[in-house]
Amino acid sequence: MFTSLPRKRFSDEIVEQIIGLIKDGRLKPGDFLPPEREIAQKLGVSRPPLREALKTLECLGFIEIRQRRKSVVKSIADFSLQNPLAKVIQGDAAMVVQLLEVRKILESWAAAEASRLATEENIRILETVYQELERDFQNDKLGVDADVRFHLSIYRATQNTVLFHIASTLLTLLHKTQRVTRQVMFTETVNKERLLQQHSAILGAIRAREPEKAREAVLTHLTYAEKYLVPVRKSHVEEDC
Repeated sequence: MFTSLPRKRFSDEIVEQIIGLIKDGRLKPGDFLPPEREIAQKLGVSRPPLREALKTLECLGFIEIRQRRKSVVKSIADFSLQNPLAKVIQGDAAMVVQLLEVRKILESWAAAEASRLATEENIRILETVYQELERDFQNDKLGVDADVRFHLSIYRATQNTVLFHIASTLLTLLHKTQRVTRQVMFTETVNKERLLQQHSAILGAIRAREPEKAREAVLTHLTYAEKYLVPVRKSHVEEDC
């Protein structure tokens, strides 16, 4: 009835190994895979099965192959969350606010957990990204990309791979809205200083290992941003109608 199974192809084994690295959190959303030549040498395989494996991973939604064959890891929540949600929230102020409420729940917990579990490397990354945000504001930039990296670094510091992937998808969904919100916020120059103070408070609480302060600092920051989010989204809904 049963017949022996053939030996797995190299490409299948490569796929399983890379998926394993993603599940373990050693490869995270936004990480670039090493060049093909380097991966092939480390795995002891030729380029054809490696390229076949990368194509399979792209079809499964684990990576995106960009120009010059650069491969970047995607969020494992993309297919299940991002595409349907992106359609649902488009032009809907109420849905965007609900998404922010979800972020408050997740990120306040993440900040508290990060204050307990963050490694010295996690804290160093948070400090580095905070400095990037500070430089962006000094150079009259919106600082949206640095802000996203700062908040993703909080999730990364929880050491929870699933949560990090969900957060990556959530922040991607809010990215465009955040750019518009910042443009409105920065018509009042004092808001740059306020945002820096809020991010500094989050960083300081995590660095000091104070979970409750970290949680409150995140909620204070997101509640402040929400005041500007609602009128911005309402105005865009009216324009779309």
